Order: sequence, then structure tokens, then C-alpha cells
Amino acid sequence: MNTGMTPLLIGSNLWGWTSGILFVVIGVYLSIRRGRLHPFLLVCISAISISYIEAPYDWAMYAQFPPALPRMPSWWPLNMTWGGLPSSVPLGYIGYFVLPAVIGSAVGKRLSARFGWRRPITLLCTGLVVGFLWALVFNAGLGARLGVFYYAYVIPGLGLFEGSLHQYPIYDAIAMGITVMVFAYLLGRTDSEGRNVVESWSDKVSKTKVQSALLSVVAMIVIGNVVYGAVFAPHLVTKLRGDVTSGPSGQLFPGVPNQPR
Repeated sequence: MNTGMTPLLIGSNLWGWTSGILFVVIGVYLSIRRGRLHPFLLVCISAISISYIEAPYDWAMYAQFPPALPRMPSWWPLNMTWGGLPSSVPLGYIGYFVLPAVIGSAVGKRLSARFGWRRPITLLCTGLVVGFLWALVFNAGLGARLGVFYYAYVIPGLGLFEGSLHQYPIYDAIAMGITVMVFAYLLGRTDSEGRNVVESWSDKVSKTKVQSALLSVVAMIVIGNVVYGAVFAPHLVTKLRGDVTSGPSGQLFPGVPNQPR
């Protein structure tokens, strides 16, 4: 197995860094033009705030990355990923979650306007579907199928290509769908002033624009962590129970220490 920095790994690593930086720049630009924090920037902040959960999520999902990938330093919080957390993850969380949320929000608003469907329900449904499909393409396809990362174990009956090198836990796509569903709602459910539900609430309970902005940021961080924590919890329970199916080997990449079960 090739464990060097292949063109696919280089592209994936660059995508993590560049997408995060680009999306933040776009969010800042939209906020400056708007004169207040834009929902796009708020969702970016929420997405990067949950990136620290990726390492224990990898641990619970038995995910392994090629050893050639640059890693975060050993002191990184909750650095439980085999071999260390890839360095592109923190910023990469922005592009990874925000892009499908933007797509889900855009599709939801278009469908709502075209067919007269209620926008909140439509946004939630399109966000769930887009997030689920995004995980299948990104995690099952680019990840497990092409070798950006692999899953050493899956729950029996809940994985694609079980028992093979390319096995993929379908419940990972469900977790992704739920998270994107919430982000798509927070992007697309806006009032006549362009405020999402968090901004509308923070404006009501704040006396100044600065106070409202700070409260919006805190609220978005809390929402992101609560949602991601909720979808992570079942995976953690499964990990602790050890009810999983092994792939061809628990240690998929030479040089990467095997994760204790």
C-alpha cells in the first residue's frame, strides 16, 4: 500500500487549508458589506468550533489516516486520532461542513419558492439529504474508497463493503446529514432583514450591536457543539461496547500505531 503523499492526499490536504481560509474571507467580506456578522461567517465559526471533536470521533469510528499526512502537535486537545490529528482538520472543518450547508440551503430555498413548501421544513429536509450524500461522496468515496482514510471496524449490518479495506459505516453519513441539516437551516431561515434565527434572538435580548454580535457567536458555538456532540455520543457508546466488524486488519497503515479496542 502506498503511504506517501499521493496527488489525492496533497489535494485533500490543500482543500482543508484553502477552503477554510477562503470561506472565512468570504464571510468577513459579507459581514463588512452587511454592517454586521453574516450568517455565513457565523456558520463558519460554529463549524471550526467543533473541530476538536474530530480526534475522539476518529477514535470512536476506528478511522485511520496515511502516516505521510502532516499532523497536529501531540499537545493538541483530545488528540486521540491514530498517529495524530491531520493538520488540515481544524480549518478543513469549515469547508467540510459549510459547503454542503450552503448547497442544502440554496436547494431548500429554491424548492420552497418553486412549490410553496414551508421553508423551515424544506431547509431541514434538503440539508439532511445533501449532508448524507456529501458524506457518501467525501467519506465513503474519496476517503474509504480512494485511500484518504480508512475505517478499521464497523458495526455489523450497518456498513458498506463490510470486511473489506474500503468498508464504510453508513451511520457516519447519518451523523453528517444531521449536522448539515442544522447548518443549512441556520443559513437559509432568515427574516426580512437577512437575520437568521440566532441573530433575531440575540437582537431581542441585547442592548447594543456589539453585544448582539458576541451573543450570536456564543450561541452558534453552543449550537454546533450540542448538535455534533449529540451525533457523536452514539458512536462513542458503540466504541466502548466494542460491537464492531473488523476489516482486513485493525492496523491498516504501516507505521501507524494500532488503536486499542
